[in-house]
Amino acid sequence: MEITISESGCCTEIKVEGPLGSATAATKGSEVKEQIRQAYGKNAERKSGCGCSSETDGTFMAESYEGREGYESDADLALGCGIPTDLADLREGQDVLDLGSGAGIDAFIVSKIVGSEGSVTGLDFTPQMIELARKNAANGGYQNVQFVEGDIEEMPLPNGSFDRIVSNCVINLVPDKKKAFEGMFRVLRHEGSFTVSDVVLEGVLPPTVKASAEMIAGCVAGAVTRENYLDVVREVGFTNVTVQRERQINLSNELLGEFASKEEIKQFRDSGAAIISLTVTGHKA
Repeated sequence: MEITISESGCCTEIKVEGPLGSATAATKGSEVKEQIRQAYGKNAERKSGCGCSSETDGTFMAESYEGREGYESDADLALGCGIPTDLADLREGQDVLDLGSGAGIDAFIVSKIVGSEGSVTGLDFTPQMIELARKNAANGGYQNVQFVEGDIEEMPLPNGSFDRIVSNCVINLVPDKKKAFEGMFRVLRHEGSFTVSDVVLEGVLPPTVKASAEMIAGCVAGAVTRENYLDVVREVGFTNVTVQRERQINLSNELLGEFASKEEIKQFRDSGAAIISLTVTGHKA
């Protein structure tokens, strides 16, 4: 199997050559993660990206970070699908983990809330993003923020280290979501909580859209159903699991036409299926 990267407009198009469907689940997961790592590495090098905001009309990123204390334009690559920091019950003095921290936008906003007595750790598995985030932190003079390179499925972090976890449109990209939430549960302190903005599905996407590696990097093809997502969260032990905010993401026929036939698009529209951005909170007792 061969993975190739090419430029397409503002985004990075990822093409997979070879029998991906015949691989084992573990191999598939490794291949998907490598695709995402390369795509987000390109975003870091450009200091811009599409990610979860890959649609041409920008509806993935309807909410803006601008105006919040800690906002750094160089760290805002428009890769999210919500603003979890608004709903995370953040307080001064807390230790907070930002999963899939990218160029650091959420981490810097959290930093201003938790103050000098608190700390923020950003975890990202893309070396270029870590490098960019550390540069942004140095330029902004953030003393209570660190960025660690690592995989969300295998977090290189000690047990019971954090009061809060935030993440913005990243868990959706993780092949083994249960393993990700198990890791989150492990590194949270008792009475800690997470707040995650992510993409889920209601109904079924056209197969060609679901299978598209470019759409995986755009937070669509990797999505699971709302029920499956929330069931996994509860299964690993989180309580008081609450959907704090949700909105439907509208994919234009023009965008879908890059990946799906007219018949598949009609089937998608007629089915009532939808792509939803959720912000979810869960607690560790």
